[in-house]
Amino acid sequence: MTEEEVYASLDEMLKNHKSRNFLNHLVRAYMPVSNIVKVIDKPEGDFNCAISRQPLISTQEILDGIHTDEFKADVMLSLKTMFDDKSDKKTAMEKLVDDKLIGLTGKNTTTFLSATVANSLVNWVMNKALTGDKHINWLIGSIRHSSFSTKANSLGDDAKKKLKKISDNNDRTAKFQLGDTNSALAALKAKMEGKS
Repeated sequence: MTEEEVYASLDEMLKNHKSRNFLNHLVRAYMPVSNIVKVIDKPEGDFNCAISRQPLISTQEILDGIHTDEFKADVMLSLKTMFDDKSDKKTAMEKLVDDKLIGLTGKNTTTFLSATVANSLVNWVMNKALTGDKHINWLIGSIRHSSFSTKANSLGDDAKKKLKKISDNNDRTAKFQLGDTNSALAALKAKMEGKS
């Protein structure tokens, strides 16, 4: 898939309310870029790119393939015939990998992306954020806040106290304890009875 095709697919997911949850999941899993890691062991089941559906390969599959006798024979053959115009110019690594791309995964996800699609996803998110897309900026804000909170919690007691104070100030939900409403109503009733 070209970058333009990936962008078009992501734009379609953003427009469609049914697929927007999946897009939210992808952005949270693969952003920031530090969340992206190579797939070491081949997972059970479907191992295709979540966006392009292209087959993927794990690093362990490559390492296992390099140590086979077939790979070693392909390397020796390519070394012997590298200057022969009539020989197959496909390298031993290209034969091993075939049409598969290295698989990447993100944080807290069971999805996989190819390296080119993951790069396109990151570029698409940055483009959307810089052009003022409200939904993407909201997603990035929630990612930034959660990563900041996680980092601050690991720093120490002073940082934890300041973080709690900030989050308490930002929490604008009403808080009631059992009996608060009854005492408030009782006070209001007494006030009303006192006026009449």
